[in-house]
Formats: sequence, structure tokens, C-alpha cells
Amino acid sequence: MNKLLKIDNIMYQVKDLEKAKIFYQEVLGLKKVWENKESKMVGFTFEESDSEIVIHNNPNIPKFDYSYLVSNVDEFVKEFESKGYIVKLEPIDVRSGRYAILLDPDGNEIPIIDLTKFGGKPRYD
Repeated sequence: MNKLLKIDNIMYQVKDLEKAKIFYQEVLGLKKVWENKESKMVGFTFEESDSEIVIHNNPNIPKFDYSYLVSNVDEFVKEFESKGYIVKLEPIDVRSGRYAILLDPDGNEIPIIDLTKFGGKPRYD
């Protein structure tokens, strides 16, 4: 059975990516571990955790401040739908793998993400 593994990342949309990079590195003390200039995204990690904070200024990314890690989004969504639950956003490609948004029985949105493009492990570059 598929299950949520942990909160994988926290994501914030920012107005000025360069200013935000300085803030997250120099003020909060996070380590910049990757940057994708094309997608206008930067990832940071905490000193004692592999959870990430991702900042971006891409208005096309759904507004969520976090996502739950699953081993495989496509498989999770298939099993979720087979139990009669609703998927708000069908799986889409993201930097690490796939992303989707599920609905609980009360309509609360649950964002999930996987690391399938990274072989199941975080990748920092």
C-alpha cells in the first residue's frame, strides 16, 4: 500500500529571486543546494535535515507551501482513485519527478511529490 513518507519540501513564491536567495542563505542560514534558472527556482536544505525549502517566481506553479513525499506519484494516484477519491490535479512533471494534488473527503487539498527522476533520493546540484 502506498503511504505518505514525510513532508519533502516547503515552497514559497517570491517576487525577487535574487533578494530571496540572499535572505534564505545569509539571514536564515540555509544551504543552497540547487538552482534552475530556466524554471526560476532555487532549493535550500536545513543543516540537520534533507527537507528542502524551494523558492520560485513562476506564477504557473500551483500555490502550495509544502508537499508530501511519496515513492511514486503515478502509482499513489492510481491507488487513490481506485478507492473512489478525487484527484484535483493529475500528475505533472516537476524537477524531481512527478507532482499531484489530492482531495480528502472534506475537499482539503493534499499535494504529493516524488523523486522518481532522481532515483528516489534527493539530488543537490
